[in-house]
Amino acid sequence: MGWTFTTAYDGSGVRNYLDRQFICDNEDGKWEILKSALVRMRTYYAACRWTRKKTGEVRIFAMVVLVKYNPRDREGLTLGWKEMSEDMGPCEAECPLSIMELLDPLGDDEKDAYAREWRKNVRAHHARRKAKPKPGDVVLFKNPLSFTDGSSGRRFRCERLGHRRRAYRNLKTGGLCRISRIEALEFEIEKPNSPAKPDDAAEKEASS
Repeated sequence: MGWTFTTAYDGSGVRNYLDRQFICDNEDGKWEILKSALVRMRTYYAACRWTRKKTGEVRIFAMVVLVKYNPRDREGLTLGWKEMSEDMGPCEAECPLSIMELLDPLGDDEKDAYAREWRKNVRAHHARRKAKPKPGDVVLFKNPLSFTDGSSGRRFRCERLGHRRRAYRNLKTGGLCRISRIEALEFEIEKPNSPAKPDDAAEKEASS
């Protein structure tokens, strides 16, 4: 499904407005939003309960909606969205766990494969957030990171930058850099007593 843009956004809050768009009651069934969240003003997540009226069948699944909000759009198309269900294999994986807890369990059928993978990615995202590096931690990324100055690396040491910010020392080059949205990347934190792995060796592993 493609993008939908509207001039009718009423300023009541993007999440509340989208909640209303996805509530439906007709002769075939009823769609209800049990819980929703708008993350980074870019992605709307919701637990949707669908009831088939003829049989009484009820299913609770996740909706993932890409959002574009531009209150200064010249044509008045201030809000746009593109909705997907979890079984369509969306890439976005920042769904709050409180929404995940409301969803129906998935079966082992092939039709649920995309939804299983999506839920796995969501839980991995939250696991990485919990394991967010602290100052002094040495972080090993699954894939090398490249920077605008041409440098790259996989092993970095987390360092304090000011009162609340963090920076990362490239253990291959010695340079200090910022890594935005680190929780979206795949990494592991080296254990204090584990032997340090040279960054060049890690690079060779990545390319082998």
